[in-house]
Order: sequence, then structure tokens, then C-alpha cells
Amino acid sequence: HTRVCSVWWRRARRPQLCRQEATMTRQVKLWLVSSLASSLAFKPAGSRSRACSTRAWEITRLGATRQEPRRLHTKLTEKEQSRDGEIFDKLMDEARAIEHSALLGPAVQKQVLEARDLVDVVSEVISARLARATSGIMLPRDKLKEACARSLRDDPRLGADVAAIMSRDPAAISYIQTVMFFKGFHAVQAQRVSANFWNKGSMSSKHVALAIQNRVSELWAVDIHPAAYLGGGLLMDHATGIVIGETARVGENCTILHSVTLGGTGKERGDRHPKISDNVVLGAGATVLGNIQVGRGSTVGSQAVVTKDVPDGMTVVGLNKLLDPNISPARQDTVKQRYETWQYEVNGYSI
Repeated sequence: HTRVCSVWWRRARRPQLCRQEATMTRQVKLWLVSSLASSLAFKPAGSRSRACSTRAWEITRLGATRQEPRRLHTKLTEKEQSRDGEIFDKLMDEARAIEHSALLGPAVQKQVLEARDLVDVVSEVISARLARATSGIMLPRDKLKEACARSLRDDPRLGADVAAIMSRDPAAISYIQTVMFFKGFHAVQAQRVSANFWNKGSMSSKHVALAIQNRVSELWAVDIHPAAYLGGGLLMDHATGIVIGETARVGENCTILHSVTLGGTGKERGDRHPKISDNVVLGAGATVLGNIQVGRGSTVGSQAVVTKDVPDGMTVVGLNKLLDPNISPARQDTVKQRYETWQYEVNGYSI
């Protein structure tokens, strides 16, 4: 009787079982395809990014080259560990000098002197600012700190950012100032935490990333999509009003001043935002639109509007107006003497 019932049950359930098996087969195929795509796709340093092409983009007409994929940051090199250790030691020395301040002492003791390393300091600082103290329900501080530590651990971009600010920003007088009070630094690190959630791919993780993006926008008036990639050594000076779109990429050792927009044209979907190469300076109020390439070592002048590719080492001002630093011996001498300001001394526009 049991055997007969068992045979009858299997026959009655066969269509449903077949549908379940077909569904499972489709799910397995989708999983295999996504795994293969993820293994073949380039993932930016220090994050689990969404899949993107690894091919080198060549702009033969202008001579600009799109950046090669970065190495995966699974572990800091000895040089990077030494750099971060030196930064942390200097932070501790500066913190001890002001720990008795009535106004700053408690914060310095909590956020710096009780920390174990640079990542611990930054995680404490960022979580303290992002947490919603009024409710404590959304983005609770303790969970935020854990998420920050997981996202920034073994990411060399963190130490590179601190070093870049200290070396390139004339207003930076201490490591304490950089880590505790520079909102551009805070916005960049918070974006990297949100990027880590975004790249996990689940609906829940993506909404956590969007919540962090929203909080950063509320706090510091900086709006950077979690899917955007920001290279190390980034100086985001003043930072107010910076907008960076979903498919934008910023290379290593770049400088971005306030009110810069890396946006789309409004006419495209998919990969629609600018790609900024290494060692690029984006002046205050610059607007760069569309899936274009700003070449290595280029400068986008203040209030410039850029909708076309910019060659390596060039300067663009106004509306797609290019300035060539090597157009004449006199121009070359001016560039050597005043490398950071020569663009504003040129009469007229010429390539």
C-alpha cells in the first residue's frame, strides 16, 4: 500500500516537480553565468565592484589612454603598512597634545586615543557622524562602525588619501585636522563604505548603500553614487556641492574642488558618466558630462564645461577650449615657473 501510494504521489506531483527542477536549473545557469562574469570582470581596488570591462580604451585622435584595471587589494604591501603605521603614530602624538582640551578632549580620547590603528580611528569618526543620533533606528552607530572597519580594512586608498591631503592641501596643518574635521575626507571614506554594500548586489545591501549616500548628502552636501569608483590619493577640497554619478570613475592622486559635477548628458543610460585618469585636477565649479575621458595629468579649469575627451596633460577651460602647455617655448617657461596657475595667465584660447 505504501509503495502504491508513493508511486501515485510521484506521478501526481511529476509536473510540479518538473517545473521545480526547471526553475532550479535556470537558477543554477544564472548563478554560473554571473559567477563567470564576476570572475572575468575587473573589480576596482579595495572594493567588490560591479562588473565592468577590462579592455584598455584608446583615444587615438587625442592621444588619451583610459586607465588599466587596478590590482585587487587583498592585503596591504609592507610599504603601505608602514605608511599607515606612521600616520597612526602621528595621530596619536597630536591627540595626546590636545587630549586635555575641555572642548575637544573627550572626542579625541574616544575617537583616537582608544583606537588600535588608522582604520579604527576613521571608522569611529565616520560612524559618529553618519549615525542618526535623534532616532538611533536607521544607521545605528555600533553597526556603522563595524561596517566601516570591514570596508576600509586592507584598503590602501585610506592612507593614501590622508597622505595626499597633508602633502597637497596648504590648509592642512595636522593629521588630527585631516581625519576629524575634513568633510571631503569623510565623504570619500563614507562613499567607499557605501560602495562595499552596493557591490554585494542584494536588494538589502543596495538600500543600505543608498541610505549612507543620502546621509552623506544631508551632512556635507556631497552626492556620490555608491557605484562610482574613487581612486586613492584623492583630495576633495572643501567638497561642498560635489556630484559624482553612478558610472563615473576617478583615478589615482586626483584633486577635486567644490561644486564639481561628473554627470551624464541626460540622453543616455548605462555607462554614461566621465572617466577621470590619474593626476587630474578638477577646478571649482567644473562640469564634466557624458561618457568621456579626461586624460592623465590634465586640468579642468574653474567653471569649465567639458563634453569631449581631453588629451593627456592638457588643460581645458570655458566650453571645451584646450590649452596646450607645450605650444611654444614661452608657454613652457611659464608652466615651469607657475605650474598650478599658468592656465589663468594665457590670453586667448589655442591648442
